[in-house]
Amino acid sequence: MDKPGDLLVFAVGELTQETTKLLQEYRNAKVSIDGKVQLVLATAVDVGLSEDNSKESQLAAANSANEAKIQADKALTVVGGAISHTPNSRMKQLMDANGNFNTMVSIPCFTFDEVNMSGQIGTGVHPAFLRQDGSIIPEIWVGAFTASNKSNNVIVQSDVEPWHTINYDDAKAKCVAMGNGWHMMTAMEWSAIALWCLANDFQPNGNTQYGRSHAKRIEFCKRVDGDIPNTRNKAALGACGSGPNSWRHDNTPFGISDLNGNLWEWIDGFKLVNNKFHISSYSGQPESEWEVTDIGLLGPSGNKWENYKFTGTSEILKQMLIESTEATKKLKGGLFYNITGERIPFKGGTWQSGSRGGLAALNLQYHRTSKYGNVGFRPVFIAD
Repeated sequence: MDKPGDLLVFAVGELTQETTKLLQEYRNAKVSIDGKVQLVLATAVDVGLSEDNSKESQLAAANSANEAKIQADKALTVVGGAISHTPNSRMKQLMDANGNFNTMVSIPCFTFDEVNMSGQIGTGVHPAFLRQDGSIIPEIWVGAFTASNKSNNVIVQSDVEPWHTINYDDAKAKCVAMGNGWHMMTAMEWSAIALWCLANDFQPNGNTQYGRSHAKRIEFCKRVDGDIPNTRNKAALGACGSGPNSWRHDNTPFGISDLNGNLWEWIDGFKLVNNKFHISSYSGQPESEWEVTDIGLLGPSGNKWENYKFTGTSEILKQMLIESTEATKKLKGGLFYNITGERIPFKGGTWQSGSRGGLAALNLQYHRTSKYGNVGFRPVFIAD
């Protein structure tokens, strides 16, 4: 009879072989299906989404394109689902204290050296992976989608309407109510994702033009209102994760979706008060303990983020992607602000941001009590 240890080694070996096989099957299926889907999508767009066609034709074409995407998703569900639920997968369903399962993506710890930023905006471990006592956080789990509302509690899942029209403090409280280790996305965590993208020479597109990408119109999502892309007489919010892979941070089905456009996201960790930045030194630090700097913004609001000047400089502001540098200025997005009173940050952009949306897009125009239909939030989980 085999010893328990031998059985364990055998089981692990079988799991590794199975996962490798699944990955290969997924890659092969994806290459084949992506080609077919792109052909159907291109035909649908060319035939039905031209400015000259009737709305009925446009809807028919959009439905054909959407059906092609649905069939592609179904074809990949079995393989992709098996991979995403394999132990040690970078996408998992994490249950919170409310009993909800949330689709989360792992971002493993890295240093500035790994993302080609050592000596330019910092050295050593990126601050997103450091606790208050300086110990290392092996990984952070980021919502694959922005938060949605399930019975007045947060849930992170695809193909549903994002939670919006919620103020800053309530959004933070809803994330904390998910249980120990849960919180709202911080500026440093957003920075970690953006720098990873930059190091991999990829910046995701998104819903930046009324249900489609302004940069690539063949890329579109399922609008919550059911209307066709580029209908501009009303809100054009997309269902969570309903865009293509190129709208995810790593250009795969297992990435973080909608960081560019769709709706602004409340961000924790800093604020602007009478044109002075207040910044946290670790995740979860009470606002009353944040450092009050003498640094503020110069120039008119609404220009590209990379072009802004400040009244001073700070390594932390650079790490939070508030202040740009030669190393980070390739990140896309605009900067919007008001220098009077307390202003709480949004990141990412909305369905109408166009070229001002992106990983560097930053909005400091609104108060903590503001509630708008184009502002949501995203939870993050860190294990003890």
